[in-house]
Amino acid sequence: MSHTRDIGLESVVKSFLCARIHNAEQYKDGRPVLEWAELHAGFYQAVLLQANRHNGKFVKCLASGVMCVFRHPGDAVQAAIDLQEHLLERRRYPAYGLSCGVGIATGEVFALHWNDGKRIDYLGIASDMAQQLCEQARGHAILLHHPDPIVAHDFPFRSRAGELVNRPFVDYLQEMPPFRMTGVAAPIKRLAIHWQANPGEYITASPVEINRAQVEEEPIQSRPYFGKVSAFKKERGFGFIQYYSDNHEYQEIYFHMTYVIHQVPVFENDHVQFVIKPGKEGRPQACSVLVLGSRFQGRVESLAEDGSGFIAIRDHDAKPIRFFILTQEVQYSGMRVDDLVEFSAGSGSESEGLIALQITRQNDLQSLQGDMGENLVIGAIEHAVVTVYFPEKGYGFAKCKRNSVYIHVSELTDPEHVPGPGDHIEFEVYPGRNETYRANNVRLIKKKGLDL
Repeated sequence: MSHTRDIGLESVVKSFLCARIHNAEQYKDGRPVLEWAELHAGFYQAVLLQANRHNGKFVKCLASGVMCVFRHPGDAVQAAIDLQEHLLERRRYPAYGLSCGVGIATGEVFALHWNDGKRIDYLGIASDMAQQLCEQARGHAILLHHPDPIVAHDFPFRSRAGELVNRPFVDYLQEMPPFRMTGVAAPIKRLAIHWQANPGEYITASPVEINRAQVEEEPIQSRPYFGKVSAFKKERGFGFIQYYSDNHEYQEIYFHMTYVIHQVPVFENDHVQFVIKPGKEGRPQACSVLVLGSRFQGRVESLAEDGSGFIAIRDHDAKPIRFFILTQEVQYSGMRVDDLVEFSAGSGSESEGLIALQITRQNDLQSLQGDMGENLVIGAIEHAVVTVYFPEKGYGFAKCKRNSVYIHVSELTDPEHVPGPGDHIEFEVYPGRNETYRANNVRLIKKKGLDL
């Protein structure tokens, strides 16, 4: 290697591992500084533990992560796999789960020294690549850039899940589309490391947003966004969400309770996922608002041999929203496809990577027929339980066979008896907006124990 001793720079080839707490802002918001510092310190120790086990050294702390350096890229990859498995075993916050994205890159850099020869940092494209790949990686994902061909004897990958299924070396790697990076003329190549149980599943198979398949007929404004409720007028049923826009600026967008999925309670500072669609006079508004951390009822859509899979609910356009099943979050035995379950919604990224937490079976719902959002007959007489009602505005919502039904004061057979949360009603099913349901000829009843 060449040395430029007059300015304290030494040219070296190293492998850099950058690990970052995913969705760090969710942990910071509303928590004391000390609590965040303790979490970051615990993450720092976890990264260093795995780096030291695989001949790595600490380089520096980042805003929500850590960078380490390795002599060999195979050591860096194995340290990343062990770190991900370590974090899955030690979840700190059940509502979201601590996860991290990892970026690894190998290349020539300059080691910066003082006059006494002590290195203080590395400067160069390889360390920049590791950081940018880390920023691209979703929670639980590992992205790798290596300039040379990867051969098995140099990269002896292993993971506990991989050993259970005798995964061959080639199945640990998936080539991703080329990645353009600032300061590099040609796109760099990258690979996703399949360390989880099922390499075909979503979280590892598509670890970055740039690789999401775009449907040509889908308008760009319907892609999911992630934000935080900045204001909510409960008595009037509307509020505003602050989010990071496509213009790389923080903006606020209007939303109405009508478009909150399952009409779960909404509070200021709640984290939400939503899509943007035209509202009144063409102004944008947030629709299909999913309140993260809330409890939902859904159906098990698919299962893999290791117990992972997907739970599906539906948005206001009757499109499925899928949540990845973390096996350690299943709180009952014998889960099967088509089980009706209740779970808490978590997020592994701003737009996708939703995960199901604290999953329980809904025994009292097993007698239902059909999927949610598709089991009400227009014109039929049904019973429901009121979930929310705004007397000042004259409307609310009820739940009938796991469907959300819109109620308006004009359809009350006795307007003097205003419904409230928990009241039972009888009504005639009519179609609502955007493939939802509306209750006509609403009558309050006192019957208990309805199967809803």
